[in-house]
Amino acid sequence: MAYPVNYAGKLNANEIFASIYNMIISQQVFADNIKDTKASLVDAARVDGSMYGDTKLYYATDVLRSYAWGGDAEASKLLELDRPEDPECQAITLDVFRQIRLTVDNYLTKRAWSSENAFNEFNSVMLGWIRDTKRVYDSTTYNTFIGTYETSEGKQTQTVTLPTVEGDKEAENRLQAQTIATKVADILVDLEDVSRDYNDYQNLRSYSADDFRYVWNSAYVNKINKLDVPTIFHKDGLIDKFAQYTLPARYFGDVVVKGTAVTSDGTSYRSLVEQDVTLVEALTYKGKTLPVGSKFHLFAGDIIPNKIALASASAVLVPSYKENSNIICKIVHKDAVPYMSGFEAGTSFFNSRSLTENNYLTFGHNTLEAIHDKPFITLKVSA
Repeated sequence: MAYPVNYAGKLNANEIFASIYNMIISQQVFADNIKDTKASLVDAARVDGSMYGDTKLYYATDVLRSYAWGGDAEASKLLELDRPEDPECQAITLDVFRQIRLTVDNYLTKRAWSSENAFNEFNSVMLGWIRDTKRVYDSTTYNTFIGTYETSEGKQTQTVTLPTVEGDKEAENRLQAQTIATKVADILVDLEDVSRDYNDYQNLRSYSADDFRYVWNSAYVNKINKLDVPTIFHKDGLIDKFAQYTLPARYFGDVVVKGTAVTSDGTSYRSLVEQDVTLVEALTYKGKTLPVGSKFHLFAGDIIPNKIALASASAVLVPSYKENSNIICKIVHKDAVPYMSGFEAGTSFFNSRSLTENNYLTFGHNTLEAIHDKPFITLKVSA
């Protein structure tokens, strides 16, 4: 099907009086365009910032130790000092600032509408896009970070081998779901024990299962829920209890790094952040052909057009990642990736010369990074 053609502004001749034309009945502007942005993760991760200062400091300390007690022999050691190890300190800085802009007017634009109500509806929808755009930005930026960040310290990268059953797909699906469930259960048991395996500092820690957000790749959790619920999971099962968050498969992948030349293929590389890229070949988009050299806008998680240089031997040229269908889920401590909001200011001004009104929403947040003291576990299918 070809891209839909816009109304060309032609009125139809009246069936009786050929010299006059039938009128437009009404004009309706579609509202409620953004229902869900998968924002539950970023909403749960929000921490307060401030307009005073720009940095939050997070301190991590390690366990003490016990000693053999020597009774009376301890008296002479009374003035000895037993200082703890220096704490680790990590800084999260509020250093990303964005602005959403929109110009409207109450004069010339009205001439395109048949009534005050239709015009007001249009302006209301456009002004509402300011807030919806921020919702899209917040959720796509945060979800993409969660789906692509990985640390290999300790046991924070885990793999599982999924069994195959030749000629019996139903049995294969069932066994694979059971294998994933068993692996997640094993990780949770490990987390509840005291160990140094689940934080980048290698400090001694133990956790509760309720400390975590379980972020599933929809390709896996949907397969489990739709194909295998009758045989292995029920309302009290592992997936129901620990699948509060499910993200589309497009958010999971491997970040492109410098070291080798990487070029997009138009299908598997996605944007890591909201950004513009410059087209190196013509692109058909929304029914129009964009020429070489055009700027093309991407939100985090969007497919990058073909043949764009993403990285070289010495630099990352376009922040991006390659989708990885082997990532099953992320088991992330609830405090592992804070989203700090510094301020949010909605402003506008009226230009009396052009009779236009400029509207702005300006906001800030921290550069996303994982807290090194908290677990961030990636579970993958082994190669």
